[in-house]
Parts: sequence; structure tokens; C-alpha cells
Amino acid sequence: MALVIKKWYAGTTQNKDGNYVHLIGREAGLFAWLLSVIGIDPTTEVEIRDTMIVFTAGSLSGKQKRVIPMLSVCSAYYGYVKPWQMALLLGLLLTPFFGLGLIVGPLYYFLNKELTVGVVENSSWVGGFAFKRSVIEGQNIGEQKAYEVINIIRSLIEAKTA
Repeated sequence: MALVIKKWYAGTTQNKDGNYVHLIGREAGLFAWLLSVIGIDPTTEVEIRDTMIVFTAGSLSGKQKRVIPMLSVCSAYYGYVKPWQMALLLGLLLTPFFGLGLIVGPLYYFLNKELTVGVVENSSWVGGFAFKRSVIEGQNIGEQKAYEVINIIRSLIEAKTA
């Protein structure tokens, strides 16, 4: 399930917390947003520093944290999914009903594009997170920004092995 982006920082310089990359996402949907407003905020977080990557996944029942030394990362990946088939199907099926498909199809496409960023550890553990646009938080991250995260990871790994 894709998370909506609450915070996205990716840069060639560290932010005030020492992160080159800092991604925070929450569950999608109005109910999850309402929970976050009242402080019950199960989030997923990725922090990439010069020596380590920290994955934190929280839920209503607890939290898990995984710290990976940068030298233990064997690869990084990103992906971008555009749900044009489902958007087209919804558009075609709903257009006879007062032209509803002309609104629902493009809206579905606009809100459900997914971006995946992840790493593979030497132990074969795969840490990947899928994000999608957040209308409420106003965050939209494109394919170029995802590739930027992979370039940052690559340069940090190369700096450690040089």
C-alpha cells in the first residue's frame, strides 16, 4: 500500500539533522489524516545519513526501526507507476452516467501515481516504500526527485568505498 508524503527532503548537503534524505509518509485516506491531526500518526520514515540508512515504520500497535550501515547496502532502486489503464477503464465505464467518467478517470490517475524508493541490504533485506501524491499536505514528488534520492545513495556508497 502506498503512503502519502508528509515530508520530503533530498539534497547533496545535509539538513540540520544530518540527513541527506529524509522522507516521511503516512497511510492514505481521510481517516488516516484525521488521526494524524489529533496526534495518532503512524508514519513510515527513511533517513539517509553519510554512514547509515534508518528505516522506521510505525503503526497504531507499535514501531520498528532498522539501522543499516551504508557499507551494507548493495543496491538502491526507484520506480514510478502511472495507473493509466485503471483511469481509462473508470473513464469509459462512468462516462455514460452524466459524464462522470470525464472527472473520475483523470482524478484517479492524478491521485494514484506511485513512486517507490528502496535499498537492498547485503543480507538480502529489501527496504522499499511506495509513496503517492498528498492533496491534503500538498506534496507531489515526481520521477526526477526519486532518481535524485538514488543518486545521493550511490554517491554516499561510493564515498565510503573509495
